[in-house]
Amino acid sequence: MLLKTDSKIVQITFVTSLLALVSLALPSSAKAADDDPLAVFSQWRVFVEGSGAAKTCFIMGEPVSVQPAKATRGSVFMTIAHRPGQGIRNEVAVSAGYPFSSASNPFAKIDSQSYNFFTGVRAQNGADDWAWLLNLKDQKRLVSAMKRGSEMVFKGTSARRTLTTDTYSLRGVTAAMKALDAACPAP
Repeated sequence: MLLKTDSKIVQITFVTSLLALVSLALPSSAKAADDDPLAVFSQWRVFVEGSGAAKTCFIMGEPVSVQPAKATRGSVFMTIAHRPGQGIRNEVAVSAGYPFSSASNPFAKIDSQSYNFFTGVRAQNGADDWAWLLNLKDQKRLVSAMKRGSEMVFKGTSARRTLTTDTYSLRGVTAAMKALDAACPAP
């Protein structure tokens, strides 16, 4: 990834370091999808793992539509996580169910607003099938848009150059976020 300013280099370096740590927690988050959730709100489930400084709370939603329907993919879902012990709130991540192309520029769209993501392939953190918001300042804005919207579309390109379009229902996001905030309150 080419960066033009020193401040962007610092931000991307920080994010890449943070994601390297976060990627260590990804398998347990994916496993939790099979466990019993703390609560279910329509299309979104709330999970809590660990305790103390290691406590992680997240909501998870799966797409109601995936295109192309016949593409071979693993688990496809979106999470929004709080990690109070690490000072992390509203971390938005998407598991695409395939390794992204190194040229992929995934994005989410709610109504007319688009939110750019970067991939684990570009971050070189070993989480090649994951994507995170490119701009950390967009996390709160995206979560607010999810609460107001009815549907979100996420697009990305696989290493096989297949463009995928996943449509998520946002029904239940507001209630799920309230439960998430209660389970992992801000310090």
